[in-house]
Amino acid sequence: MNNQIKFNIHELEQLMWNAALETFQQSMVEILSMIDVYLMATRDKCRYEYKEIKESTYVTMLGTITINRRYYWDKDNKEWVYLLDRTLGFEGRERVSLGLKELVVLWATKGPSYRDVQDRLKDLFGHQVLSHEKIRQILIQVSDAFKQKNTTFSEEPTFKRYADILFIEADGFWTGVQHKGRKSRRKRETHMIVVHEGWERRQGQGNKIDYRLKNPMYITAIAGKDGDIWEETWLRIAQEYKNINKTQIIINGDLAPWISAGTEHFECALYQCDRFHLKREARRVLRGRNDYIQEALYEIDQNNPEELLKIVSKAIEEAPNQEKKEDIQKFKLQVQQHKESLIDYRQRLKAQGVKISPAWRGMGAAESNVDRFKLRTAKRGRAWSKKGLAAILHMLGLLYEDTLHNSIKQLDISLNEKIDTEELITMSAGKVAKTVGRKALGVQQGCFPAIDRGTQGYSKLLRSILNPCPIE
Repeated sequence: MNNQIKFNIHELEQLMWNAALETFQQSMVEILSMIDVYLMATRDKCRYEYKEIKESTYVTMLGTITINRRYYWDKDNKEWVYLLDRTLGFEGRERVSLGLKELVVLWATKGPSYRDVQDRLKDLFGHQVLSHEKIRQILIQVSDAFKQKNTTFSEEPTFKRYADILFIEADGFWTGVQHKGRKSRRKRETHMIVVHEGWERRQGQGNKIDYRLKNPMYITAIAGKDGDIWEETWLRIAQEYKNINKTQIIINGDLAPWISAGTEHFECALYQCDRFHLKREARRVLRGRNDYIQEALYEIDQNNPEELLKIVSKAIEEAPNQEKKEDIQKFKLQVQQHKESLIDYRQRLKAQGVKISPAWRGMGAAESNVDRFKLRTAKRGRAWSKKGLAAILHMLGLLYEDTLHNSIKQLDISLNEKIDTEELITMSAGKVAKTVGRKALGVQQGCFPAIDRGTQGYSKLLRSILNPCPIE
């Protein structure tokens, strides 16, 4: 018996998968054809003048399908239209289904590249479905649709959270720039802000507790105009929280001027110099004097900027050359300028009479979050257009907020001119499918194309399997 079977499980799986795709594609064509007939019969004949039938190809989650649909002249708008395309949500020359767009956006955001998504689809369907450039355009389209949806600020949304204190972690990173010729490597800076309500335990016990940020929001902006990212940050916070002008805001970041400028946008804001960046800069400027480095790190931990300045002053006096002396002097000026900001925010709030929650921790989450954004945008040697970079940063923010999937579900990705299709078709998708299943169009129930055609004797084998008589 084994000698009569000339195939393995992989070949059988591939055959069944291809047969399933073909079956569903045929059913999809039948359903769309029925909808097109229905639209023709129920259209406003005074407005839509039928002209001819034209062939069109759609790219769907079931693969590529080709159908013949009817073409009309819209007498009111003076334009040619396909009522089927309007009903299905296709606009212009767009022929990619919303379901496939959703899948593409999720894969493109989570995955390493657009080409990776292109290869995944090719592996899934056995041929190239979308080019990596088309995938990039879809992601940009979806990002623009999100931005259009969120441009209108509502003073009184249906629901707002309340928080006594909000934490803002700010940092920046660099990404490659696309430009003609690429004769030289250029980069642009991206500003990133993480807003959260504090920390909550994720796992572990005792000293091994692992924490995560509570209700984080990610805002990114390509550096250029001062204040742009803070205006967007204020807007996002105002949309989510009540009484932001009375909410205590703690802004943590390095000594970059754009970060400390964030305090100007909030009435109750406190700026804190990030310990990680401060210590890294201290190690750099004091390199070669390990004794001074250890003393400086100790004073930073002790929230003692005065003693830190004394150590730095000694290092300036003992600098081996003028260049080193100027480098340390620059660091000293930064410490003097932000001397109060070097003290932990909890100590300063306590001195103001604010009750300190034991759940408040030391800040510094921006660096780890920057690494997650850089992994997709900067660590693989890629170069980005300004529009493409803004789009992927936006989608990554939604991904790490854990809202990307639901946001896409709730979004009409084809946010072009809204068409009232209720008058065009009143049948639900479920009713259409049920009607087709009842042979409204003569579709054979239980049809399995692989039993009628195939190679290497597979069709004959499958007919024998489906035949109630046993194989002899």
